[in-house]
Amino acid sequence: MSTLPNIDVIIIGINVQRYLGDCIASIRAADYPQELLAITFVDGGSSDSSVAIGRETGVRVIELNDRYPTPGRGRNAGLFAATAPFVQFMDADTLLDRDWLKTALGYFNEKIVAVCGKRSERWPDKNNYHIIASVEWHYEQGPCRYFGGDFLAQREPLAIEGGFDDLLIAGEEPDFSARLRRKGWIIWRIAAAMTLHDLNMTTFAQYWKRAYRSGHAYAEVGLRHLSSPEKLWARELARVSLTALLPFLLIFGGALFRHPLPGLLLALAVALRPLLRIPRTMKQYRIPFTVALLYTLHAAFVVYPQFLGILRYLRTRCGGAPLRNRGRAVP
Repeated sequence: MSTLPNIDVIIIGINVQRYLGDCIASIRAADYPQELLAITFVDGGSSDSSVAIGRETGVRVIELNDRYPTPGRGRNAGLFAATAPFVQFMDADTLLDRDWLKTALGYFNEKIVAVCGKRSERWPDKNNYHIIASVEWHYEQGPCRYFGGDFLAQREPLAIEGGFDDLLIAGEEPDFSARLRRKGWIIWRIAAAMTLHDLNMTTFAQYWKRAYRSGHAYAEVGLRHLSSPEKLWARELARVSLTALLPFLLIFGGALFRHPLPGLLLALAVALRPLLRIPRTMKQYRIPFTVALLYTLHAAFVVYPQFLGILRYLRTRCGGAPLRNRGRAVP
């Protein structure tokens, strides 16, 4: 682009006092005319100093004070308050790459609605959870199925299509991406650095919760799009369900037919089958054997909390209370 456009930068978060100042500083350090950038922090209902930090740094602050906050509601609040032709979405625990905005703008045309790049972990070797996340941030280049929490987009098409589903507790980006692509828009991913992210995961409980919620999203979003030609996440939903259930079915079958040992051995073989993909994983992600081993062990295990997340959503579909994020206690 010969003339640089105005960009609204939308940051969302809850209780992000640890990150927000650095996130805003990274935007202000970007190689982009600051008079063309307008920064908005959308707070979903923090109980810490996030709102005060936002105001002290001089950015626009939108307080939602949600009892049951969702990322979609936060992004929508920023989107519909924006006026610039482009919007850059960010999570508060990320840092914007200095060259990202100018680089991404060069890829837009009349068909491309959003451009996303490479998200990397800020502390990739902090622990095994961060190592796994660093591998997970590898995605296909060129036309892609969906954007994540960080991307640059044309504002008007997003607003016309109604924005994100603000009821989804997770998976709102793939859901919105699928709706945009069905309207003929293209989402483009490039290899350029976009953001640095701090997973800040140190406990198994955090790992379990993240996997559980991803399974819930597979079910909620996958079943929603089951009737569409693409069937977004239907394959992932089937894979997780089958992979998690099959070992238990083999054990049960072995016991039922009085051959418990063969059933147990078959179950173990199925559960550890991802280990066969170590050579392919090393080549695909260009990682050493030890990292590939860790990642494949993660792949073998993660389906179990994910499957429980699937069951949790099915419980909601059968009349149970929906899974919700906790926000501010509003009377």
